[in-house]
Amino acid sequence: MAQLKLAQPVLFFVSVLYRKNLFDRQSLLKHLSTHDLFRRDQHRLIFFDHPFFPMGSYYQKEMCPDLIDHDLHRLLILAPIPAEREKLVDLKLWACHLENQWLDDRGGRSLNLDPGYLSLENMVLSTTKSFAHRIYLGQGVYADLNLTFVEKTYHPLHWTYPDYAHPDFIQFFNWARGFLQFM
Repeated sequence: MAQLKLAQPVLFFVSVLYRKNLFDRQSLLKHLSTHDLFRRDQHRLIFFDHPFFPMGSYYQKEMCPDLIDHDLHRLLILAPIPAEREKLVDLKLWACHLENQWLDDRGGRSLNLDPGYLSLENMVLSTTKSFAHRIYLGQGVYADLNLTFVEKTYHPLHWTYPDYAHPDFIQFFNWARGFLQFM
C-alpha cells in the first residue's frame, strides 16, 4: 500500500518589476510586508538585482509606454524561511490584488509581481495563464515549472524565460538552495 508523504518545504520568492519613478526598495518592502511570508523576519530577506531583463520592452508597452525603457527595474526578493508549497496559490492571489491596487489611469500595471518557489528539485513560478506545461492549482492559478535540479545544478527547460535561464540566475538559485539542504 502506498504511503502518503508530504512534500518538503520550499523557499518563496517574488520577482518584482516596477516603475522607478513610483517605487524604491523601501516602498516595495512596505507593500510586500502585507503578506506574512515577507513580513516576518524582514531583515532576513535576500535581494537579487540583475541587469539582464530581456522582457523589458514587452512590459514597457503595458507598464510605462510614455517613459523610456530604463524606467523599469526588476528585483528578486527571496524569503529564506522554508514554508509549505501549498501557499503558492495564496501568494499569487495576494500578488494580483496588490498589482490591481497600483493600476494606472489606462488600466496598466505600475507593479508586476511574479511569485514562485525554489525546492530541492525545481523552481516553479505562479501564473494566471494556462499552457500545455502548466498545472492548474485552483482559484485561477497555475504552476509553471521553469528549472529542474539535475547533476548538482538547476537547468532551464525549453520554455523557461531567458532571464531565469541566465547563468547568474542559475547561480543565485543554486546558492539559495543551500537554505533547504539541511532541513
